[in-house]
Amino acid sequence: MARKGDGFVRWTIVLGLICAVMSQQSTVSQKLYEGSQKFALNFFKKISEFVDSDPSVTTTNIIISPLSVWTLLALLTEGADGKTLRELLDVLNVDNQNDIKYNFKNLIDTINVNTSEVEISSLQLIFTDITQQRQQAFDDSIVQFYGQDLLRSLDFNSSPPARKSSYQTINGIVSNATKGQIEKAIHPSDLKDAKMLILSVLFFKGDWTLPFNRSQTVDTPFLNENDVTVGPVPMMYSKAVFPFAAFRELEAQIVELPYGSDRYLSMMVILPRKGVPLKDVIGRLANFSMQTIYQELRTAAEEYEDDEVEVYLPRFEITADYKLKAPLFDMGVKAAMSKETAQFDRMANGIFLGDIVQKARIVVNEEGTTASASTAAIFANKATPPRFFANRPFAFLIVDKRFDVILFMGQVKNPLAV
Repeated sequence: MARKGDGFVRWTIVLGLICAVMSQQSTVSQKLYEGSQKFALNFFKKISEFVDSDPSVTTTNIIISPLSVWTLLALLTEGADGKTLRELLDVLNVDNQNDIKYNFKNLIDTINVNTSEVEISSLQLIFTDITQQRQQAFDDSIVQFYGQDLLRSLDFNSSPPARKSSYQTINGIVSNATKGQIEKAIHPSDLKDAKMLILSVLFFKGDWTLPFNRSQTVDTPFLNENDVTVGPVPMMYSKAVFPFAAFRELEAQIVELPYGSDRYLSMMVILPRKGVPLKDVIGRLANFSMQTIYQELRTAAEEYEDDEVEVYLPRFEITADYKLKAPLFDMGVKAAMSKETAQFDRMANGIFLGDIVQKARIVVNEEGTTASASTAAIFANKATPPRFFANRPFAFLIVDKRFDVILFMGQVKNPLAV
């Protein structure tokens, strides 16, 4: 059992013999991607439930990066033991910690992309207060398996000026990593009494493969789930060949809007059937196979490769700041969050997880996006193109189809609320 103290961890915003080993690593990496996908769908459901039920929440629009949270929890497993480790692995959907240790860096490196059309960049850092000693074996393992530049030491608590300087340093790193999209990832109070801060940042910017024509954007009424108009919103319009399908089990339509010329990154926009609450669709999505969605959209694109779809999508922007302790506790991360039960002695003595905070931002416009059981496809004929008219609450996923990884996800209930 770990020694207990008053310190805590905070986070703001992962020739035949050679072939066999590479194949084995590829299989394990794919299992990690699948684990992150399952985590993402469950996490989205929990966040949606908490946001919709919390009276203190000022907007029910959501933007989260489940991959960023998954990579942070994955890093924590390197320093966890006992029940704390078992709970983390269960929530991450990973069989054993070595799968993370030996594949984490490759997983992160393969996701990162930087072209003129699409950029994905991720950053993981572990900041420790200068008074808190880390275990040498932990440091050695982090450097060897996760990256040489992850470990940093800062002065969190010796004086208010020192705390302010550390706060500014951390926020400067996040601002640079997100191209200025997130300038204040943490507050000075987040460092008060903290012993360690683990940071995970994910940045995405993508140009649509088929941009919306700005001249065709017009103000259009947007309805809430009670069919009451929340106001006119700038509704973008495009008529082009998009993968599009209706999913009976979800009671929703999905259209895929690809990014860049390679088209392996996409936004999946999920529109519930009229009269179906968005939370019901998100709940079903948590038990649905993303592979089924990808396959149905691929089949639809192949069978109706010349059919155009009329897509109406509001321009929107969301900035959100979430404390994730409650939803993650609900998902099973429990022992880590109590100083009586946390076992992080492989990382440092006497620490526990005080809170996990995520700040995220997404901007969707005509040019693209900046973020910080089998069913039949239903199409009309070419004379009357099918319409995807997102004039009521919808959900969205930004996915990397190379690895079936969900980078960002969210819901829009009022496009006018940022």
